[in-house]
Amino acid sequence: MPAEDTRRSYGDAAHETASGFIAYARNSVDRVVSPDSRERAYKNTASFASDRPFLFSIIVFQLLFAFLPILLFITFSLSTVAFALGAAVLFALFWIGVALMILVPTLLVTSSIAVLAWAWAATSFIVVRWLYEHAPIGNRGSEVVVKQENGS
Repeated sequence: MPAEDTRRSYGDAAHETASGFIAYARNSVDRVVSPDSRERAYKNTASFASDRPFLFSIIVFQLLFAFLPILLFITFSLSTVAFALGAAVLFALFWIGVALMILVPTLLVTSSIAVLAWAWAATSFIVVRWLYEHAPIGNRGSEVVVKQENGS
């Protein structure tokens, strides 16, 4: 007797699990497709199957036998696209890294040249201003005048 009780309890547990899974699946499908639309589709399919049984059966067999190859093809296509995108990202990151190795020293050189050019321009301005302030000749408007000793 204990063996039968164990089998019954396993069977009951399996039945409850299957019932729970079916209820979950039905609720999930209800969220996607309303029960009214699903009922109409079932009725239309049943009426088509009873009106044209040979056509319905060939369509069902075609769907059954073509489902797995189509599913495998879709899986292959999506994985190929994912692989290609991953490879493209890695390829792009590699060449961006190479370009960055060229860019950083180039920016260092150009920044140094820019600082030297700015220092040259600023120094030239300061020297020219100092020379202009100390030059004996100046101008007022369009006339050239000789500066006095007091700077006016």
